[in-house]
Amino acid sequence: MIAALDLQNQLRGLGYQVSALARSGEDAIQLTKKLDPDLVLMDVNLAGSMNGVEASQQIQKLKSIPVVYLTAYPNVFVENPNRMAEPGMCLSKPFSVPQLRALLNIVLGPPAMTI
Repeated sequence: MIAALDLQNQLRGLGYQVSALARSGEDAIQLTKKLDPDLVLMDVNLAGSMNGVEASQQIQKLKSIPVVYLTAYPNVFVENPNRMAEPGMCLSKPFSVPQLRALLNIVLGPPAMTI
């Protein structure tokens, strides 16, 4: 969960709002139903009975939301792209804040700035 909190701080520092952090795939599905986010950042390895790919597949059945996979093993998707719930993006861990910003700008556009 420490890595998730660090990511949350990075996202907020870039100007994005973070709706929630999920502890498991099941939590991610329930939070997506409840909060209707614009994007799901999904770690491939999650606690609980389902991994991030399985959770993303369930989320995609509910809503058409972009999913960005976070993984230390991006070759899993290169070798078998059918594992993704939808054709999507993958951010290889460890990643830098500029890499995160660039990917989010592609998927969502730049964050709205408040003055």
